[in-house]
Amino acid sequence: MARDLLASRICRCFDVSQVLYEEGWFDGERVTVSENITSPEFSIVSMEAFEIYSLNHDRNTQKYVLQLDRHNYYMMNVVDYLVGNTDRHWGNWGVLIKNATNKPVRLYPLMDFNQAFHVYQTLEGANCQTLWGRHCSQMEAAQEAVRKNGLHQLRDIEDACFAELPQYQEMFRRRLQVLQESVS
Repeated sequence: MARDLLASRICRCFDVSQVLYEEGWFDGERVTVSENITSPEFSIVSMEAFEIYSLNHDRNTQKYVLQLDRHNYYMMNVVDYLVGNTDRHWGNWGVLIKNATNKPVRLYPLMDFNQAFHVYQTLEGANCQTLWGRHCSQMEAAQEAVRKNGLHQLRDIEDACFAELPQYQEMFRRRLQVLQESVS
């Protein structure tokens, strides 16, 4: 739960569509809470399901996603690297669909950071799972994203963000520096 909150705090410092996680309480237990991203107007479709739909309609999924929401696709790879999220499989990201037209609008907001800060002992991070079968590390995917789209950091990440989990601060700073150097 603390990792979810830290990842959400870090995400807020970047221009990326995301589910905002806050601390809450349920039945005497500390939990994370967020707004619902679906509604009578919008639904979410996982990338796994969208890939199947695309293949059945002779559509190149990667090209379509980049045309639909290039910015948030690349920012997903940036943020996942920075927070060491190892759970961005094809069921944990996808497309926001307008129900009235059944048409994709954009990628749905980033969510599900309960596996953040895993594989966080190296700069490279884990294998990136969002590259349509291409194999590289999260660091390589994030560096490519920064070169193609920019870093889009809105504000500094304050030391206070790491108050509950200080063990992640040094590696976060090192990873951020790697991406800042990719901008130049």
